[in-house]
Amino acid sequence: MEKMLVACLNEAMERQGVDMERQGVDMLVNDTLGTLAGARYWDDDFMVAVILGTGTNACDVECVNAIPKLQSHISSSGRMIINTEWGAFSTGIPLTQFDRDMDAVSTNLGEQ
Repeated sequence: MEKMLVACLNEAMERQGVDMERQGVDMLVNDTLGTLAGARYWDDDFMVAVILGTGTNACDVECVNAIPKLQSHISSSGRMIINTEWGAFSTGIPLTQFDRDMDAVSTNLGEQ
């Protein structure tokens, strides 16, 4: 999927006259992963990124050997970034008073 999106973006930019030979897009990442990648560029000890905005999300670096269903996907570093997309959790999870208070002042009432 990522490669298709990147190819479409590059083609659209070329149609707009942008020289994608020199300035092409190589990958797309969401804000949470981009935050973690940027932090780790400067300091490899950063292990978690959290976004708190109109929505929330987190990602973290995990040891692949701690994730049983990914044993066949061992990376050379032995680590993998896990993007939680916690904003998409089920509505069946019980809310705390803190959750209700935060939702009450949210611009996305009933969605946080």
